[in-house]
Amino acid sequence: MKKFYVLLLCLIIMSLSCKALTPSNTGAPPATIVPSTPGTVSTVDMNAKLDELGGTPCEENPDLICVIITVPLNHFDASNLETIDVVFGVAPATGTRYGMYVQAFPGGPGGEGISSAYLDYFDESLREHFDIVYFDQRGLGLSNPLECPKTYTDDFVEYLTSFDKAGAEGYDTPTEQQEAVDDARQYVQDCVAEIGIDPAKLVFFGTDQVAEDIEFFRYLIGDENFWLYGVSYGTAVAQTYAAAHPDRLAGLILDGTINMTLTGEQSALAQEKAFDKVLVTVLNHCSEDELCWADMGGRDALQVYDELAARISKNPIPYEYPLPDGTKVKGMLTFNAYEYTTAYQMYSLTGRMIFLKALAAANQGNFIPFLRLMYENATIDPATFDYIGDPTFSDTMFLSVLCTDDSYFSGTQEQRIEQTIEAGQASNGTVPRVDGSVYTGLDCAFWPSSPTDVVTREPLTLEGVPVFVLNATLDPATPFEEGKSVADHLANSYHIYVEGGIHSIFGYGHECPDQYVTDYLVDGTLPDQREIVCKDWEDPIASSYSPNLPKSVDDFQDPLFMMFALDETFFYLPDVYYNDWAEEKTVGCDFGGTLTLAPTSSGEQHTYNACAMMPGLAVTGNGTLNYDTGVFSMTVDIAGDKRGSLTYSYDYSEGTATVTGEFDGKPVNLSQ
Repeated sequence: MKKFYVLLLCLIIMSLSCKALTPSNTGAPPATIVPSTPGTVSTVDMNAKLDELGGTPCEENPDLICVIITVPLNHFDASNLETIDVVFGVAPATGTRYGMYVQAFPGGPGGEGISSAYLDYFDESLREHFDIVYFDQRGLGLSNPLECPKTYTDDFVEYLTSFDKAGAEGYDTPTEQQEAVDDARQYVQDCVAEIGIDPAKLVFFGTDQVAEDIEFFRYLIGDENFWLYGVSYGTAVAQTYAAAHPDRLAGLILDGTINMTLTGEQSALAQEKAFDKVLVTVLNHCSEDELCWADMGGRDALQVYDELAARISKNPIPYEYPLPDGTKVKGMLTFNAYEYTTAYQMYSLTGRMIFLKALAAANQGNFIPFLRLMYENATIDPATFDYIGDPTFSDTMFLSVLCTDDSYFSGTQEQRIEQTIEAGQASNGTVPRVDGSVYTGLDCAFWPSSPTDVVTREPLTLEGVPVFVLNATLDPATPFEEGKSVADHLANSYHIYVEGGIHSIFGYGHECPDQYVTDYLVDGTLPDQREIVCKDWEDPIASSYSPNLPKSVDDFQDPLFMMFALDETFFYLPDVYYNDWAEEKTVGCDFGGTLTLAPTSSGEQHTYNACAMMPGLAVTGNGTLNYDTGVFSMTVDIAGDKRGSLTYSYDYSEGTATVTGEFDGKPVNLSQ
């Protein structure tokens, strides 16, 4: 099946047509209303409020105090007395309180807020003056989760392993099209049955209800207004709240913004173009970089990608992947897995660079780096091909919210299916690249809570509320044009964007946009321009390219260069770079041996056991990264085409490296 399974894609658009009931209509207790504006001290005692609401440290995130709020199942029908529990997590202001800064985070739909919450990227002044608030929206995490894990697992694994045996890539034959429709129907039937909920109640887990849950919480706390940040799908939550309760917002920040005036299919097709645009830009960037171009064998990177895509679309590539026990597992790299991995890597600057490294290796015949990315991104166990999943993300709610909030095409169910396939047909084949998201319309055609009419809405204007629209021209998930359109229609917007960049730009340590947001929240200072291009993003297309290891040990200019290259190879290894360091794990090295990774009280421990990341060079020994000092060190024995014993150290803060010991029968004492 040519479904588009990349997570956190933010394809959601929701209806703003309903008028919400205030919490007083739904049985909420009365509260004292206290205004909160930039630089104004609030008299609400958040710690006392949390105690009053029975707050306790969140088990999933002890940095937050969790409170369980009982809200109406349907905020829009006072006669419906059913309720549901929703959990909010709060980090109270450490100093003089100005108000709440609520996070519609981390996106999706389907991302849990509380287990994914982090505070380190906030400026200290924000932590001092604002309660940082996260929440698990209804249907997720601590808030009555809806899940169909078995159904999703079976479908996802089938997607990764199946391949097109007829015609061009995609649903281009009547048989394939009917199979796709049958698969969608069966998936929805099995998923809803596994969830175990009355299908009629799925409609109450849409974004319009989530927005009212936020309003209910605000009312209980007693602030007259607050600041709201939405990222990715969270911008849909934020805009929905803003449309319903504009008078309750002191300010709004939209980061990676969805244009909610688009229909489902319009948004999906726009996103396909954005992913293709980002991928092509990244590949062309490689061809303009001497090191990346050399790793591609002196070939145009876009041509390398397209030729490999064409090859895999005709016949999956068989592979043997090294396991921690020294054995190898056989598999087939399908076109679906190829595009899934590619799309996932387009979300970050370093992810793009690691993707280029893997593509360059594949071009030279080594597919293991690309497979590492596939297993990591898809959370698949290499030994069994079992789906592990992300415990902080709900695959079920990803689809449910998409299908509840928005419509794909119009007409009868059969007509919507026909139009979805027709639109998908236009994207069949290998170009445009990383396409297929419009096929979500097949599942939505069967989802019980999908709208029967086309969902339309007017642009958000939000008179009187300052809105920061944060954007990037190389955002693959929420295209730049969508954010710009939202900014253009708002009455009081500040459009801050990066030429290049990624999906969401706040919190990465760049003065632009971080300082603009902080200045406004803390002291009410607004930018002096309505449109600002961030200039402080170094390498805004992809992180500086780190070359792959050469084919021979003789190609290293000296032992220091060799150890530095090994250091970078291990650092950017997906198993290392994306590791959560929660527990020890062992992985197989590309050409034999193993690497064991373990957390320590001060950082990371690496253990190399005859680990060969290139032919003719295996290392045995230990490496450590000390987070406090920023120093990585390795003490290893070298075997293979040359031998030696070396101690290497790299200081990240100073950018200096040293190596001592013996190599190829000669003493070594080098530094740089």
